[in-house]
Amino acid sequence: MRSLPIRAVITTKNRALQKAYQMNSVSPPVPIDEIYFEEVFVEALDSWFNADIACCDRCYERFLAAWPMAYAAEDGEFQKNQIPLDAFYDGSPRLKDHFTFEQVERLVQEIPCPRCGENLGDLLYPYEFPFEVPPDFESQIDAIGSLAQETPFLLLNNSFASDVLESIRQLAQETPAQHLKRTMFRARGLAGLSSFNVSEFDFPPSECVGEGRYNHAGAPALYLADSGETCFHELRQAVCAIAEISFHLEIKILDLVDPYESHGPDTELLNALVFSALLSTPSETKGYQKPAYVFSRFVADCARDSGFDGIRYPSTRTTEGSHNLVVWNRDLSLGRGSQIKKMSVFDGEKLRSIAL
Repeated sequence: MRSLPIRAVITTKNRALQKAYQMNSVSPPVPIDEIYFEEVFVEALDSWFNADIACCDRCYERFLAAWPMAYAAEDGEFQKNQIPLDAFYDGSPRLKDHFTFEQVERLVQEIPCPRCGENLGDLLYPYEFPFEVPPDFESQIDAIGSLAQETPFLLLNNSFASDVLESIRQLAQETPAQHLKRTMFRARGLAGLSSFNVSEFDFPPSECVGEGRYNHAGAPALYLADSGETCFHELRQAVCAIAEISFHLEIKILDLVDPYESHGPDTELLNALVFSALLSTPSETKGYQKPAYVFSRFVADCARDSGFDGIRYPSTRTTEGSHNLVVWNRDLSLGRGSQIKKMSVFDGEKLRSIAL
């Protein structure tokens, strides 16, 4: 559920008193009656941010559990916007003109968090999603999460999952295959690499493929990143061999990094999915069961069935706007639709070239 604007949860004291405050807004008396605190607080918030309060200390972890991409998206806006109450007070002349900090500390406890309803506390979290969150979206996150744990093959019994399938099918009809203008990077950890042969960086044999974020066990896929550094982080900072790969065949990509740019304005559902726990929760699970990947693999199935060759998606291992590309179409394998341009070894600091 999208957080309600704080303006919608502030209690209206009295219309007549509000009118009196507005009449004196140019040069109000100092100090001002505490009955006007909420109005002055919201005015101060508006002067700082083009956003409402997203959460409070009590629901901060639940907010990020539901929306993991919000933490680092938009150059870390969610992190940058966090502000202690005392700093907010010091930088808000109108608040300081009318109330002492002791008053503000006390009175802010009477303003409920628009997400959980508890008092706001001493740390403010203003944030606005860069898209319109579909109605009831967070309840769908919970419902899909339960299905992923209990009966993952019944996802299409969920109406929200059916809507996702139909949305991707529609986008597939409107999205052309195009030449990928930039190179991508594919890495292998040195510890498990037997040689630097080209085949080591191609689609792996089916018997060697485990469950991935966008592939099923036994279903080979090429996972690539936008840079060698992103590869390094995706491999949990292991020393790795990196192949720089160019594609010379056209490729039809479902873009989850910038859906609006690639697919047009009717992509709010994709934006919400990418920001949410349904697609962007980092998987730390060891072994075969990876419930965090159930819905992302469902999206991959929807995309493949609709005619997409791959998915471009944000990296969950970095915080710098990096992205990855997964490709399933074997026509794009090395030597057929793609080729290695360079090869190197990267340890996180130094990049050492290797002869092809």
